[in-house]
Amino acid sequence: MTEAHRPADGVMIAFWNYGHDLFKSTPESFPAAFVAGDAFDPGIIRPREPFYAPEEAAPLGQPLSSLTSLTPLQGRLSVIHASSFFHLFDEAEQLQLARQVATLLSPTPGSIIFGAHGGQAEKGFWKEALKNSGKYMFCHSPETWKELWDGEVFKKGAVKVKAGLHEMERKDLFAAPGSRFYVMWWSVTRL
Repeated sequence: MTEAHRPADGVMIAFWNYGHDLFKSTPESFPAAFVAGDAFDPGIIRPREPFYAPEEAAPLGQPLSSLTSLTPLQGRLSVIHASSFFHLFDEAEQLQLARQVATLLSPTPGSIIFGAHGGQAEKGFWKEALKNSGKYMFCHSPETWKELWDGEVFKKGAVKVKAGLHEMERKDLFAAPGSRFYVMWWSVTRL
């Protein structure tokens, strides 16, 4: 992966501090733990298959605030929100990223990953606008997004995937006149 594909690289603690300023909190009043890093880096999330049995996850054994990677959280998270994230990557990277995120999800029925990002009625590149990198944005369709999670990321039938498109006006994008932008709202729920 090239440096241009790593949106989390260079994230500074200053951004977390800006959040405290914005919401008038402090590290003491809102002791959230943040792990900045590249989700493709095996040092941040160790590649493995998703968990399918609750007993597979070993005890955490450390406070969340001390984490320097997400690997200790594998198989432990019951809710994961991932919006405006997947469409930043090409098709192969989206699959790799989905596999990484899936390792974090608890195998407990009802555990869910959900989000929203650019999508299209048919899988392919959204050619009406270029990303800042000078490349076209790759978009899944609701059907191909469902197939990705149910069968490629998780074993077929281990999850229920919902996905749908919503047309959205985006004046902030440098797109051709008359272009249409769709957001795909989605969820992946463990059965």
